[in-house]
Amino acid sequence: MSTYLNSIITAIFIFPLLALVLTIPYMIFEYHKYGAITKKRVLIMFSFIFYLLCIYLLVILPLPSIKEVSHYTGKWYNLKIFEFIGELRSTKQFVISDPSTYISLFTTNKIIEPLFNVLLTIPFGIYLRYYFNKGWFTTIFYTFLLSLFLELTQLTGLYYIYPRPYRMFDVNDLITNSLGGFIGFIITPIFAHFLPSTLELEEEVLRQSKDVTFSRRFIGYLLDILIIGIPLFFLRNKLNYLVLFSIIVLYFALSLIIFKGQTIGKKIVNIKLENTNIFKSIIRSLLFEGLLLHLYLPLLYFKINPLYVILIQISCYFFIGFNIICEKWIGSYNLLIDNILHLKISDTIKHEETYIIRL
Repeated sequence: MSTYLNSIITAIFIFPLLALVLTIPYMIFEYHKYGAITKKRVLIMFSFIFYLLCIYLLVILPLPSIKEVSHYTGKWYNLKIFEFIGELRSTKQFVISDPSTYISLFTTNKIIEPLFNVLLTIPFGIYLRYYFNKGWFTTIFYTFLLSLFLELTQLTGLYYIYPRPYRMFDVNDLITNSLGGFIGFIITPIFAHFLPSTLELEEEVLRQSKDVTFSRRFIGYLLDILIIGIPLFFLRNKLNYLVLFSIIVLYFALSLIIFKGQTIGKKIVNIKLENTNIFKSIIRSLLFEGLLLHLYLPLLYFKINPLYVILIQISCYFFIGFNIICEKWIGSYNLLIDNILHLKISDTIKHEETYIIRL
């Protein structure tokens, strides 16, 4: 029991770091597919990730030393189906004709381990049916694949980090894990009764996606900077700061013209700048993506004191932050520059073609 508890405690410490790594990819996926991120969906998805982390650590921990494992001589695998049943019959601890020995079943590893393997994947079956809307066969199949991954992790000695397996591959674990996933599928309605339906979750997404949030816009911008930043990083020694600044401005301006109000990043998160034209695109890119977000580049080109450059750029970021706070206060999702140029960023997802919406 202490081993299981230690694995869960380890998962609690690792999860914040894992969540931090997965947050941006998760936001990109949610904004691309749904156009909004709701608290309920985030809670369900990240609880699912935490659950997967727990069962993974339960399988691999505690980690022995490589030297210790190199001296192991036990079996690597067991391919005998339901071997534990035959072992129970042969043990004196359990006599099928004596009901008083039934309690002893729950004190022997021959029963505890199969039961644990069943319980381990019941939540997996619940998640697959409730959140991912999978059928019973798909649930069993995915649970089997999860179990196979865990067993192969053991069989390969944690992907050949160890000279040999330090835990045994057991075909019975595949069966009991798959059974657990199926049980989870069957009992899902019990839990779903206390949770919002998937239809309610979809309706909530539809309502929120109509307003293009600043976080959604930021993810689109982040993707654009990543796209343009990778080649510029390798060319940084061949280009001066002013040229880098000009390339960034031209990228955002030309993208809006070529893709009719969208950059590549905006396309990924499914938003667009409405009623744009060449003049407005250039002005917006120069003022916002250029002078506000990347003012440090021309300042460095003119050899201004780096300390002043940092302070000026931070001031620009504070101005944008203050603008966002003010807009959210009045219930708006447009920046000052967009209001001045009479531009609006809108959602491009056709939700009615994707979901059955109850309005």
